[in-house]
Amino acid sequence: MDKIIKKLLEKHPIEEMVKFDDLNLQERLRDVSFQVIKYRELYYAELSKQEYLESKYDKLVGIQYDHYRFGIDKELTKVEIEKYYLPKDEKVLHMKEIMRKQKMKTRFFELCYKGFERQGWSMKTFSENLRSGL
Repeated sequence: MDKIIKKLLEKHPIEEMVKFDDLNLQERLRDVSFQVIKYRELYYAELSKQEYLESKYDKLVGIQYDHYRFGIDKELTKVEIEKYYLPKDEKVLHMKEIMRKQKMKTRFFELCYKGFERQGWSMKTFSENLRSGL
């Protein structure tokens, strides 16, 4: 498991938070709306960071493209730059790694808030089954 996911799970033990049974059902029902809001806000905050990083990445690629196109003595074609130079450029590779980590955080929080939304429906069904004696 990636270090990022491991740290996120330590800070946000989501697996424990979505568990419920007939003993803690009422407490979980009261809590689920708050958790949906909390994790949706975290998701949108991380999504905003991701979009910012994507714009920085696009700008970096443009700068590095110009560097290879105009800043060195060789006359490189667009295809050569995009196929051979940019994919191994250290700055581009570093930015891609930062973006990969950010995408993992964004996806984690998206799954959390969607999990809480689904949990609400599961608890409703569970509660109705308890009342009907199933």
